[in-house]
Amino acid sequence: MSRITDPEGPFAQTMTKVANLALINIWFIICSIPIFTIGASFTAMMDIAWNMTKGTEGTAITKAFFKSFRSNFKRSTAIWLIQLVLLILLAFDFYIGLHSNLQGGITVAYFAVSGIALMLVVFTTWYALTMQAIFENTVGNMIKNGLMISIARFPYSVCIAVCLLSPGILFQMSPAHAFFFIPLLVLVWFGCVAYAAAFIFRKALKPFLPEGYGEETEEKEDDDMAEAIARLDEIWDIYDKDKRLTG
Repeated sequence: MSRITDPEGPFAQTMTKVANLALINIWFIICSIPIFTIGASFTAMMDIAWNMTKGTEGTAITKAFFKSFRSNFKRSTAIWLIQLVLLILLAFDFYIGLHSNLQGGITVAYFAVSGIALMLVVFTTWYALTMQAIFENTVGNMIKNGLMISIARFPYSVCIAVCLLSPGILFQMSPAHAFFFIPLLVLVWFGCVAYAAAFIFRKALKPFLPEGYGEETEEKEDDDMAEAIARLDEIWDIYDKDKRLTG
């Protein structure tokens, strides 16, 4: 049997991976249409992408996507709506700044603070929604941990941003050129960037995961997740105590 026709060969495995990415890409787009479901849709996509980095995604991708979508819907939607309100407020803040008579250094300081706040909100949203697919925790703790880790692992956060914001390249193109990339966007682009981002998320979250995570059996996974959550909560408690002492 040739390597191309071998179902266990590299070619077949690659094509299976591409097909799975196409599936989560299409379901992500469809499930994001109502806007308020973007959070749950993003979590489901990152859940499958995270498992793909471990080779544990299985074969029933559509079933796994909607299982994750349903099980994480409430918390992911809550995280998304909270962060969406913050994003709208920051957008309004930018609008006020653009139409105000700010001058000199005040203008620079105003937009610098607003820009940093916007960046942190976006980073926190990505981390919180991704961690929702991995950990069991409250909405508030997910957002707090997402903020802390996005800052503590800032270089990784920037790399994740490059991946997840890559579809924005289309807005920099002329309509004629962008038109040719639309089929790619609809078929696999979101899935591919989620897959690439999942590898970076694994690197970013590695210090907060149990030692040897990804190599253990499924029976130990729940205990490992509980240990990882405890580590994140412990880091937040230390940060909170330091903040009170310095304040």
